[in-house]
Amino acid sequence: MSSPLQVQRMRAAVRRVKAGGERFLGGVLPGASARRLQVRAFADDWAAANLDAQRATGPLWIVLGDSASQGIGATTRDVGYVGVVHERLRRRDAWRVINLSRAGAGVADVLARQLPELTALTEEEPAALVTCLIGVEDIVRRTPGVEIALRQLISLLPSGAVVGTLARGARSGPAAALDAVVREEAAKHRMRIAELPPRFGPGGRGRGAVVLNDVEHHAWAKAVIAAIDGPPAEIAPSTDPELPIVPPLPPVAPPVAEQPAEQVVEDVEEVDEEPVPVRATVISAEVIDAEVIEVVVEVDEDQDDADEDDDEDDEYEDEDDDEPLAAVADHATPALADERAQDRH
Repeated sequence: MSSPLQVQRMRAAVRRVKAGGERFLGGVLPGASARRLQVRAFADDWAAANLDAQRATGPLWIVLGDSASQGIGATTRDVGYVGVVHERLRRRDAWRVINLSRAGAGVADVLARQLPELTALTEEEPAALVTCLIGVEDIVRRTPGVEIALRQLISLLPSGAVVGTLARGARSGPAAALDAVVREEAAKHRMRIAELPPRFGPGGRGRGAVVLNDVEHHAWAKAVIAAIDGPPAEIAPSTDPELPIVPPLPPVAPPVAEQPAEQVVEDVEEVDEEPVPVRATVISAEVIDAEVIEVVVEVDEDQDDADEDDDEDDEYEDEDDDEPLAAVADHATPALADERAQDRH
């Protein structure tokens, strides 16, 4: 009796044989028949590789998407952007990839089929990386309600997943509207954005954008690697005008204990100023001793800066004011001398 592991290996081998036959016929048959056979061959190749990845160990990358994620348009599956990114990741660690994308898939297909498969694969261990580059088929077909479905899809992806824009630089049209949704929802849910080369809008190829060639797959691989290594998107004021932008509160300083106010004496520069003359009027004078004379004077506090004429008047007044004081002293001295002479006798 065959074990489950042997069954998986047999199924993978059958898928590879089938893919080889389809590639051979695709190289012989022309046009649309060759394209259909390439789609089947790549799908069988990925089915076999997915079975091998489930048995292996290492960081897991799960791919969601459409024909571009399958590698359609590239000469081989490994030349598609998923194969190129996987090869670069394997240089860092033993990365394994499970590709759940489908050729011709739109947003509704990812919601209905690919997301449930993602949930089943990550029940026991979460994926280290999830990418979802979707929307080209919906733009070409003009699928109604795709914007609402895309918002729902991005909200269900795990945080840190990589989503992509399709019409970088376009300002109007269905592709530009989907890109606006991608940027807005990616910022809300902390997704990473791969700025893919434009497939619509300026530089785009319209309906021919569904199929990529080898050079375009390589450019997509560079954009996805840049998104994987970059930070998640952040909400910007232009992302959603309805979202209020609340500025952060300023830091609050801790309360400071009250201290008694201290008298602060500021340093005052010394300025050389001329002395201000003081006007004094002698009111009375009393002789206390022969050597001490008490003089009571009244000082005029309201002084103004005197000009040169006032200075001359002040000198004149000072000389006159000294005369009463000298006179009092002269009259007081003989009387004091007579009084002392009597005390001696």
